[in-house]
Amino acid sequence: MCRQFSVHKILQKIAFFYATFPRPTETFVRRELRAVRELGFEPKVYSIWGGQKKWEGFNIECFSLWRLWTLFFWLPYWAWQRPSAFRDVLLALWRKPCPNLQNWNETFLGLGYGLVEAHRMASKQYDVLHGVWATMPATAAYSVSKLIGVPFSMGAHAYDLFRKGGDWLLDEKFEQASMVRTSSNSSGQRLFAHGLNDRKVKVIRRGLSHWPVRASFELSKPNRINLISVGRLVEKKGYFYLLRILSRLSERKNIDFQMKIVGMGPLFRPLEQEIERYGLDKKVILVGSKTEEEIRELFLQADAKLFTGIIASNGDRDGIPNVIPEAMSAGCLILASSFAGASEAFTDGVSGFSFHPQHFEEWTCLLEDFGRNPSKYQRIRKKAQISCRQMFDVSNTARSLIRNFQDIIHRNEKSRS
Repeated sequence: MCRQFSVHKILQKIAFFYATFPRPTETFVRRELRAVRELGFEPKVYSIWGGQKKWEGFNIECFSLWRLWTLFFWLPYWAWQRPSAFRDVLLALWRKPCPNLQNWNETFLGLGYGLVEAHRMASKQYDVLHGVWATMPATAAYSVSKLIGVPFSMGAHAYDLFRKGGDWLLDEKFEQASMVRTSSNSSGQRLFAHGLNDRKVKVIRRGLSHWPVRASFELSKPNRINLISVGRLVEKKGYFYLLRILSRLSERKNIDFQMKIVGMGPLFRPLEQEIERYGLDKKVILVGSKTEEEIRELFLQADAKLFTGIIASNGDRDGIPNVIPEAMSAGCLILASSFAGASEAFTDGVSGFSFHPQHFEEWTCLLEDFGRNPSKYQRIRKKAQISCRQMFDVSNTARSLIRNFQDIIHRNEKSRS
């Protein structure tokens, strides 16, 4: 008979590792941490690179980089105490080149953190170490796990898995991890391609905690559709294709529209130039960064959300962008790219629409029909709200995460008995 675990006991014995906590753009990890606490429990939170010492009642353990000087002591100490663990990591680093300079820095900071902090982690008697991301946080959890023998789990999302071939020690971490959590089926397929099975891979969606109330499903402005796109201004978001769609829509002159592009990034100036080149400066507004609360309000003011994500030249892509379920919850009509995992958030033709980002005619024809017959799409928008609540409620996703931690602890205790 399976042992019954107290969730309180479990979460008091789990450490969560973040690269930097909190980060304004990482909304889902903050929502998930709040949801865990609302269930009555608090994991211990570690921030490796900077961060805040306190956040909404959580005490955050922020790593001091000065502690890396103690590697002069800890390197020979652990080489003597755990020679096989040392050898395994060195061989893994030697066997293949690092994908990029950023990952080189993240890998060695994660390993250095593990060497310096492992002895202290052992004294905490954690049951599970969880790296929230597959890069630096998972490297830290992996290295501590190898040194002190505590099981670890990790998150692995599209950015971690696809950008420039993924992380340097990705396969080694996958092999040792007790659980690999991802948030989309497309990322799950990538994990299966690495040889993982469905016992280890757990698809747990990124949850939402706020459910807006839309006053009306009529167009926000009579005879004009208000469009919105939200995300960092980077290649994988496909913004240049978005502007092609909007240019075509403007040229056809069948409907009036306004598009707000929310976000900042390295493509701000190039996009600004393209908007001017297409003559869209009166129809497309680059509004810059906004807070989570401001974005919620902008979704309620918008009639449709467009996402034209692509696979970037460095391999990076989105799984399910957080902004798609957020827009669904606000009752926006969803038009999303068929690439990667974006269309997993809805059922095509039932609660949203999925198009190839280069098939401009399909996007423009649907938007024109929506502008002429908005009532025709009310059922789809309302269905999106319902299905979003069913798929992305953070209280459910947090419970699923907890159940998987229970399984790890149970398997570990069973293997010891």
